[in-house]
Amino acid sequence: MNLKNINKIIMMIVLVILIIAMNSVFYSSNAVALGFLGFNNAPRKYLTVDKEKLADITIRMEDNNKISYVQLYTVNSKGEKKKIDFSSANTENSKNCIYTLSHDKLLKGKENQFYVVVKDKTGNTQKSYFQIRVKSKKVKGKTVKYYAVNDSPRVINPTAGGNKMSLGIKDNGGTKYAKIQDANNENKEVYKFTDLAAYEQKVEIDLTKFKKVDDIYRFRVITEDYSGQKAVRTMHFKVDPNAEELKITPKKDNIKGKNVTSFVAALERMSQKVQADYKAGRYWKYTNGRRSINKLPLKKTFQSSLNSKVLTTNCSSYIAWGLHECGILTADQKFYGMMSTGAIKWCNNNKTRVRSTVKKYATVTRIGGAKRPKTLVREGKLKKGDILTYKGHVNAYAGNGKWYDAGRRRGQNGKGTMSNYTFTTWGPVKISYNHPVYYIIRLKDQS
Repeated sequence: MNLKNINKIIMMIVLVILIIAMNSVFYSSNAVALGFLGFNNAPRKYLTVDKEKLADITIRMEDNNKISYVQLYTVNSKGEKKKIDFSSANTENSKNCIYTLSHDKLLKGKENQFYVVVKDKTGNTQKSYFQIRVKSKKVKGKTVKYYAVNDSPRVINPTAGGNKMSLGIKDNGGTKYAKIQDANNENKEVYKFTDLAAYEQKVEIDLTKFKKVDDIYRFRVITEDYSGQKAVRTMHFKVDPNAEELKITPKKDNIKGKNVTSFVAALERMSQKVQADYKAGRYWKYTNGRRSINKLPLKKTFQSSLNSKVLTTNCSSYIAWGLHECGILTADQKFYGMMSTGAIKWCNNNKTRVRSTVKKYATVTRIGGAKRPKTLVREGKLKKGDILTYKGHVNAYAGNGKWYDAGRRRGQNGKGTMSNYTFTTWGPVKISYNHPVYYIIRLKDQS
């Protein structure tokens, strides 16, 4: 073989190596990345707990481009971070790193706040908070304590086509905001999506608003949920110009799920959880917060209540949680009938805002105490999902003469005294409560 042929072979080998290296940069770290020539997301984080006992928690980091750096911190009540050492089963530059948060030495049966930084070999990073909570349940008559995790919102399921892109923002308790910044343009904020409902919500992006460098987009995504868990993730990608164009729907016009079906489904899902918890010896209590007779705390969302030591709600919180779950109200918005006059009390930092939000998605009809719920049912004036307000109370009609109701001593939804009321269900249930109705709130979208 002559020198000229050897040089050709060497050049071909070098070219192959370069192509492989370029492709590895865009080796997707997401299971779904449709419409991209390459998509490289920040490393993913998974936490595994044993819900039967207080035991070690594993934290797993995954990235197809291999992980180059992981650091964990504890966070105190002042927000101060302290670097900690923790055992690991990872290999240097591994695609799958597993770390252990020890029960005996680190968690010690207490609530803890953590902050993690993880970086892959291509430079994409995830910086996120998560909280470990201690919960308890009854198992065969014995109280069992275990850990639960409250993680920050995740960024999942990217899709693209033409100059359009879609991302899923997922948090079981809803996402307070998701900011999309252009890392190719000094982290300029291009989009801010707020008040995203629970579970996965799609946000849609016009890529013409972002800069490309060597045909590569670079994003910085900042998220926070309603319990204060935050995350910052980076990603970079190339879009396939031949992929089918995505149809972008402006967020303000996207009312998917903001209808009666979704609202009633949310109320039903929460009630079934209460019923299951009661059978397992985990009891939901009625409270009006620290000012209540029993002094029990009251959380802003169903998910945050699930993650607390004490499971609590009241009539207005339950209805507000249902409207929050389907994307109508934010976590700090709710309403109820005032005890003194029956007028609607709009509750948040800006009462005009919650009133206008309700009226955007619902009609508010004044009854003024002239009818009672059983009369309205008999006359056929109510529809499934209608919200009724009374003096000091609010509930929702479930159809067939039954109700979704988290009031105390209103019917067959629980037992106990006014100061110590335990729920067995939130409905559908018959109620003995037949006080005058002051307003009917009916969602405009009856689908």
